Amino acid sequence: MNLGVFTEYISAATIEELAFNIGEMNLRSVVLSSYPGLDIDFDRPSKEHCHRIKTAFAQAGIEIAAVSGYSNLLHPDENARKTIHRRFVGSMRLCEGIGASMLCSETGTFHPKNEWEWSPDNVTEQAMEQLVESIRPLAVEAGKHGINLGFEPYVMNVVHSPRRADEFIRRLAMNNVKLVADPAGMLTASTLNTQATFLPDMFRYIAPHIGLVHVEDCRPDPEGHFQWLGAGEGEIDYPLFMELLIGSGYSGPLILEHLTEERIPESREFVRRQWIDATMRLGRSGYDD
Repeated sequence: MNLGVFTEYISAATIEELAFNIGEMNLRSVVLSSYPGLDIDFDRPSKEHCHRIKTAFAQAGIEIAAVSGYSNLLHPDENARKTIHRRFVGSMRLCEGIGASMLCSETGTFHPKNEWEWSPDNVTEQAMEQLVESIRPLAVEAGKHGINLGFEPYVMNVVHSPRRADEFIRRLAMNNVKLVADPAGMLTASTLNTQATFLPDMFRYIAPHIGLVHVEDCRPDPEGHFQWLGAGEGEIDYPLFMELLIGSGYSGPLILEHLTEERIPESREFVRRQWIDATMRLGRSGYDD
């Protein structure tokens, strides 16, 4: 099992200290989402910065599974959207320079002010057409840099359901575009109570397209959508989630998210135990510690 974490949850003064600290936590991979001690120009990242990042994580024995490029690629303001796309392409250069194979993002929303809020326009056919039209040239550019794009479905975005995610990938039809599987992002307050049927249906749609997996947790927020939590702190059916994930054939990193640095050891061991137990229930072998 290859467990990792978003780097933003780890305190460090330098990129070298960051990589070392993550290695000391018995984690083997990261999604790079912080750059302590470096003033990165994301439009045109320097060779010096790329070399320092790549060297730091290589010396710590840590795989850079992906770079976090989360942004509203469908921003309704044209000028803002152009700026976002320019920086996204710059992040592709960063991926190439540090040896990361994937750049991740949400798909976006037509909400005018908040990239994580719902807009009624998100559900339309026009929204899907604009999404595919916007992502296609970005995917072509990513191919020039030898990287994949990973898009995370989220209930507040245009790709808001497993079925919609499958439709997006199939309509785009580009080999270097994958899905980031995160059940918490596809659940609602209603489906949280019907995971026994929702999760299998979710994997039926997304399993062929998974490029990366997040492991976190959630519970309903009395004042909004969900409270986001570390794995094992909420209401996700982890035994079922792990069984479905193993059954999908996915063998890449599992990335811890939405937790404090102090919670990482507990969350790490929770996920590891859930994975081991699921492999035993399924009669599988080959667990890699």
